[in-house]
Amino acid sequence: MTSENEAGPDGPRQRLLEAAERLFADRGIDGVSLAELTRAAGLGNTGAVHHYFGGREELLEAIVEQHRADLDARRDELLDEAEELGDTSLALLVRVLIEPMVDKLDDQRGRAFLSIQAQRTLRPRRRPPTPRPLAMRLLRLLGLPGVPGPTASLLSDFGRDLAYAALAQRAIAEAEGGREAGIGRDEFVLQLSGAVARIHMPGSLPDSTEPAARPRRRAR
Repeated sequence: MTSENEAGPDGPRQRLLEAAERLFADRGIDGVSLAELTRAAGLGNTGAVHHYFGGREELLEAIVEQHRADLDARRDELLDEAEELGDTSLALLVRVLIEPMVDKLDDQRGRAFLSIQAQRTLRPRRRPPTPRPLAMRLLRLLGLPGVPGPTASLLSDFGRDLAYAALAQRAIAEAEGGREAGIGRDEFVLQLSGAVARIHMPGSLPDSTEPAARPRRRAR
């Protein structure tokens, strides 16, 4: 069992997570040995990854889960606001899903996460037996109660993978040209949101639409 000190913000487990984020983003999730990760985290135990996580795939999943918890918490806040406004349209719900991902562009760990997730889109992944609570809430708001069928699940995966791939490329563009690189971040988010919405409901949106109202941001 991992002790509280080992799992704390400065503990070896977290140091391994952050070292893995950096190296996986820079060199690829299969381009770094576990021994290199251990050294980068400043740990002497060459079996540290196996001790704390079980292996490379479990380490990758732990990185994702740490960021996913933050993403889902922010999405729940935005969904609360959407329900208060009475706007649960597909366009707005897609923005609720994507905008917290876009916020990851603004810090180094977030950009590393986007790169890792884009790489993971090429790997087969097991779908959890039941959707996450956030996914069930979205289905309810869209009037689609219950677990989605296989076709809907595939479309959901495609939309998610498209978003991560696009955001990883956007991170590279902004590293070179800043927030206004290319078409600018705001227009990028608008176009990405429209593309993902069309994946879920083809033909539900015209080619040119007024942008969905951006979810309001609470003061933190």
